[in-house]
Amino acid sequence: MVEDLEQCAHPRGAEGENTIRGMNEEHIPQIQWGLDNLPDISPKKILDIGCGGGIFTRLALEKYLEARAWGIDISELSIQYSKKFNERYLREGRLVLGIGNVAHMPFSDGFFDLVVSNASHFFWPDLPENLKEVARIVKKDGIVCLTAGVSFDDESKVREYKRKYPSVNTMLNKTLKGYMDDAGLRTEYSMKPDTTFCCHIGVKE
Repeated sequence: MVEDLEQCAHPRGAEGENTIRGMNEEHIPQIQWGLDNLPDISPKKILDIGCGGGIFTRLALEKYLEARAWGIDISELSIQYSKKFNERYLREGRLVLGIGNVAHMPFSDGFFDLVVSNASHFFWPDLPENLKEVARIVKKDGIVCLTAGVSFDDESKVREYKRKYPSVNTMLNKTLKGYMDDAGLRTEYSMKPDTTFCCHIGVKE
């Protein structure tokens, strides 16, 4: 299991590449579960925020065969890894990758049908404001799906993680839901039974 959260957020060197590879492999079940929970949609434009090694992007493009995707990440190493991992989709013209920050995204209002992100919201610099920026680039009735491999429905668990990882956005699931609601995303969250997986799915109002 990937334990070095600093390498997750800012992978560097050979160790960082190993971290990216490990996340691509380990995160498939939680990402797939999030995709399985999406409503019956046919998105044409998808954005993966904090795309990392590109696994969420790949699974989304495999599910939505008519879609084109964009992936952004603050890490140059992650973008380079994702370009290799998803070379097929780049070659087919179905994928665009580049350095980007969730705080200021270079996309017009309402550009995307679906925005996805796996666990990157734990590292966003100003989560409530960043979610407003996410909502800005989603069209009316578009979807935002945030997945994670850890779920926080218990205050004691939140306190434990905050002590262990003080720089991470650790909060109750209902708090994240509230932030998404405040950003204009009508949100529900669910946890997969017998796992720690959680996904928040918001609809742009």
